[in-house]
Amino acid sequence: MRLHRITTRMFAEGRPFPSGRAYALMNSYIHDVTDVYSRALRPGYMSTRRNSYAEMAEAVVPELEPWPAPVDMFALATAVPDADLIRSPTSLLAELLPGNPFPLGVTDQGVIAPFTALKILRTYGASNCLLMVMDQQSLPYDVAGTEEIVPLRDCTAGLVFTDGGDMAEGFEVRHWTEVPPQRVAGLVAAELGGHTALVAGRGLAATLSNEFEDIRVAPPGLPCTGVWVALAAALPGWPGRRVAVADYDRMMRNLSVCTLDT
Repeated sequence: MRLHRITTRMFAEGRPFPSGRAYALMNSYIHDVTDVYSRALRPGYMSTRRNSYAEMAEAVVPELEPWPAPVDMFALATAVPDADLIRSPTSLLAELLPGNPFPLGVTDQGVIAPFTALKILRTYGASNCLLMVMDQQSLPYDVAGTEEIVPLRDCTAGLVFTDGGDMAEGFEVRHWTEVPPQRVAGLVAAELGGHTALVAGRGLAATLSNEFEDIRVAPPGLPCTGVWVALAAALPGWPGRRVAVADYDRMMRNLSVCTLDT
């Protein structure tokens, strides 16, 4: 896979929930979900503002233009549920992108969802594809767990891949499951070898020692998009480098490493 373009965007406060029938449906759904899982509904949640995944996708797609070729396939990776289920972001992307792309949605994977999505895109071998990664802070209930899995901002990262992309190539992904924290640093070091720059997610960075010299750490509050935001910022200063993008979910004990060459 060859990277043609990478774009990231942080979003401001967002819009209120829709009124009328859509509001009633969302309100009923949120109460059902919180009741089933015995979660406390945040007071006044339906009166807050939010950026839905569909709205963020609609805003970011024009920033990925011009498209070098029609999109064969895309994957949308997220870590938390959408704040607004009235519009499907996957269906919307299928309509907005050029060509007739095959759509995929990857979730319920925690912080490694984008890595799983990349691995699927590689498996299918699409010549021209898009990885869209999204974080959303608007949740109707409190999220329990370590700080690196809690979304605190609304953000989108879009990675466009083509046969002729000249930003980076490779994007090979490896997964490890059931990895205790004390084994993480050794696995990452063995995978990287020497002279590899590292973009680390917050969960991974919390387990590493100082032996990794050239490292960029994802900004806080962006469990899914953080490493890709950091990668986009670092790429201009890393010409001709071997780079690894990696993250570790300390709750699920899953480790993912994506290696690429700039």
